[in-house]
Amino acid sequence: MKVNRMSTKAMKATLALATALVVAMPVSAMAQEDLATQQVREIIGKLHVSGVTEAALANQSIQQMIAGLKDPYTVFFSQEQYGQFSSSLENNYVGMGARIGIDDQGVYLGEIFAGSPAEAAGLKQDDYVRAIDGVPASKTNVDDVRNKIIGVAGSKVKITVLRGDKELTVEVTRAGVNVPETYSHSFANGVGYIQITEFSSDADEDFDTQLKALQAKGLKSLILDVRNNPGGLVDTAQNIAKHFVKDGVLIHTRDRNGVDEPVMISGGTTLNVPVYILANENSASASEVLSGALQDYQVAKVIGMQTFGKGSVQQLFNLDNNNALKVTIQEYLTPLKRKVNKVGITPDIKVDGAAAQLITALHETGIADIDVEISKHGATFNGVDLGYGFGSFRQDGKWFASTRGLAALIGANITWNEANHTVDISDAKGNTHAFPVQDDQLILEDGTSYVNVDLFDNYFSQLKVTDHGETLSIQGTKGN
Repeated sequence: MKVNRMSTKAMKATLALATALVVAMPVSAMAQEDLATQQVREIIGKLHVSGVTEAALANQSIQQMIAGLKDPYTVFFSQEQYGQFSSSLENNYVGMGARIGIDDQGVYLGEIFAGSPAEAAGLKQDDYVRAIDGVPASKTNVDDVRNKIIGVAGSKVKITVLRGDKELTVEVTRAGVNVPETYSHSFANGVGYIQITEFSSDADEDFDTQLKALQAKGLKSLILDVRNNPGGLVDTAQNIAKHFVKDGVLIHTRDRNGVDEPVMISGGTTLNVPVYILANENSASASEVLSGALQDYQVAKVIGMQTFGKGSVQQLFNLDNNNALKVTIQEYLTPLKRKVNKVGITPDIKVDGAAAQLITALHETGIADIDVEISKHGATFNGVDLGYGFGSFRQDGKWFASTRGLAALIGANITWNEANHTVDISDAKGNTHAFPVQDDQLILEDGTSYVNVDLFDNYFSQLKVTDHGETLSIQGTKGN
């Protein structure tokens, strides 16, 4: 079972070094203190980017030393935790091979991975998980459902799902699953799309394969999606960057003494097509490494929101008794030495909202007409399902959809009018309409606005809306 994660995952090895350093230290004469504690003190006291000394860490436990750093990326792993961390970097787990989501009806299967135990058992996208081994499944806690489904390879689990108005129970044999971390799609006019969900150890190889497949179809522009990507291995980001930059600096790194050891790109090539990177506030670490580098070399435009701002470098050390320590040893900067840590990457085109970001990128590639088909758990954009929705719902028999998404479809500007408490939309024809916050016109939820699509359709001729009851079709044309 794979759940979409939005928390930042730190890197194995380092952002600066290709391999982890195995530390071998002599046993201290301090008999009351175990070897791992001594090792942690020496590593942090000599390498942590803060400059803290071993003397300052004297007589502290591992937990006290790490807590005192106030650094969320310096982490001590027990043997079991290290195994889990290593598996996460390889994007491996034991389960049934499905991505899950949650809505007001409970936990559902958002994606079934090809060749997975879930697929073999006959589970389908949009199935609702109702019971696990006969015990009712939580409708409000994704992690609880996930934890009951994962387990030991070869063991069996019975999963009851609701499909339509019927329940059925299937038996799934758990197996090791490698979660896909790169996805590619083709739009019209030679527009390619590649999403990288994590910079795991084989994501660069998958990226290479999928890029070649897009090129074989006649690639004319590329959308590279790293939204909600928490990061991963710098080697992976480095190898992907080689498709866009021949030679140069990937990142500058600065240790506790201010020494810069740049990570280099060499033996690369150029893509020679326009590139657009989709990034958001949850794009972190290696996502920012790649985005910042391609932005600095002016080979890509970043579309979206200010990124997370994880501009620090970790190294992994093996300790006594199969424990491990991941410690922050450097800060990194972009090739033009822009600060990333606690700042992030600033987009070239600021756009909020997943659908609006994608639509803006498609417009940038030259696609003016975009058809959106909205269903219960997702949406297709010009016939392509990217695994997320438009932002829409039905209320009192009316469809409401993301105001930002609808505005993006016609290339209109959107502003919030605090004085009038309205969302104002201005199109390329010079038409402006203000939508007041009213139940039948515009609804605000958690800072996001949703507008009555029929009203939007009435005011802006570039949009055409067709209500099919359970689904909704929207056709939008940018400009006049």
